[in-house]
Amino acid sequence: MRAHFEQLTLPCPSTRPHNTPMSIDLVSADENSDLREGAQRPQCRQFAGTLIITTAVALALGVVLRQPSLMAANDISRWCTVWSLLERGTYIIDECPWQAETQDKVLIATLGNAVSTAENGASPVRHYYSSKPAFLSTLIAGVLYPVRLLSGIPLDRAILIPKSERYVAKPDPANPSKTIPVLETPEPLKWPVYGYYFKPVLILFNVLPFAVFLILFARMLDREPQGDWAWLFSLVSASWGTFLLPFCQTLNNHTVAAFSAFFGLYQFWKIWDEGERSWWRFAAVGFFAAFAAANELPAYSFLAFAGALLLWRFPIPTLRAGVPAVLIPLLFFVVCQWIEFGKFRLPYTEFGTESYEYEGSFWSYPLELDALNKPEHRESYPTYFFHLTLGHHGLLSLTPIFAFSLIGCVRLMKRRGGPLSAIARMTAVLTVVVLGYYSWNPQGRNYGGSTQGLRWMFWLIPFWLITLSEGLRGGDDRRWLRGLSILALAVSVISVGYAMRNPWTHPWLLDLLERLNLYPLVH
Repeated sequence: MRAHFEQLTLPCPSTRPHNTPMSIDLVSADENSDLREGAQRPQCRQFAGTLIITTAVALALGVVLRQPSLMAANDISRWCTVWSLLERGTYIIDECPWQAETQDKVLIATLGNAVSTAENGASPVRHYYSSKPAFLSTLIAGVLYPVRLLSGIPLDRAILIPKSERYVAKPDPANPSKTIPVLETPEPLKWPVYGYYFKPVLILFNVLPFAVFLILFARMLDREPQGDWAWLFSLVSASWGTFLLPFCQTLNNHTVAAFSAFFGLYQFWKIWDEGERSWWRFAAVGFFAAFAAANELPAYSFLAFAGALLLWRFPIPTLRAGVPAVLIPLLFFVVCQWIEFGKFRLPYTEFGTESYEYEGSFWSYPLELDALNKPEHRESYPTYFFHLTLGHHGLLSLTPIFAFSLIGCVRLMKRRGGPLSAIARMTAVLTVVVLGYYSWNPQGRNYGGSTQGLRWMFWLIPFWLITLSEGLRGGDDRRWLRGLSILALAVSVISVGYAMRNPWTHPWLLDLLERLNLYPLVH
């Protein structure tokens, strides 16, 4: 019997009789066939999967509870819109108490303001708005509205908890270099109320979807015959080795889009490869693909690709169930933008104009990576592409586990008509298209600003994870492959760990290059 984990043999019950021992190793062809027909997951995988998923989700929850709700300009921008909708009934964030803490805002005159002021002969009045699309913030405000209505407590209220008298170290007047204990009553502890509103939102939109994502991903792995090493490695990578984990602690559209894309892709897989034909699965593909697109605009490519395939192969259920489900999030997206500005308008389109570069705006004199958007600091296309892939924000340098995803994707594409071959082709096309777009895009060539990893492509992480196990095929028998994959996993988890304190900071590789003066940031 072949050995696994440095020649260690363990009993691992499968679909064979309960008392028959089995190594944690690559199962035979017959056993693979049984697994693909829906046989029970081996007990060792049940135990391992339960431990891996539980600890990853528990860590995500613990970090959400510990970290501040308002972390950086990006999430504060969206929270400002939530506050304004709940407290003022408007998208204008002028009066939001945190508005000054974010540079992710635009100063523009809406159509209504322009008309009313033009009649009086005055200049149009301009107001601050979040530079983020209104879709996600409006959805969150709708979730919080009943709670805010029932509690009657404003989001900007603070709870003061008095502290008891205690000894505090104070400078000694007779000897300033030393301290003496002085009995005094410290200032009351101040707990912002918004934390009680915002923490449940982060759990609902990030942590719970993360848990469901891992559970469903483990089920997908059960259907593939690559062996125990690929199964365990892929699940550990999904749990601990991608930037989805550290970004679960902060409000952002990238994790929401990634989980939504996976839920749509999972139902696509059930239809395309597993032979499921229930109408609700077509509706689920349409809804979640459109929901991902509403949160991450490049994800419209996934919606178009998956929709075209399903329409070609299953036209009737796609038209009857899929198309109506697509319209729900897309119409909500359009309506939100229309209500916000009186016409359909995306603030992103104003980048580089006075709406962004108003007096006192950060974008008039951007710093560090954001300065790369300026023509005088812009990097060449080869340099920028290198850092997107193998450099300081590289997909493969920060998370090298995806090198095996690339191998798996190529292998799967060669199996025409085989399981996951359609998803592999979709993954390859979407990766090339999105990476090419962000390499070229003249208005966003700043690596996403101050952020861990290439956040604009996070929504593709589930696609890469699905092809990962195929890239590790043979790991049960090849010690060198296990060694390389462990090294790749270690680097990936280091990148994730470096991001846990605050995902809105630079990756470890960029910090290292800057401290070595090999890539000084623009100031």
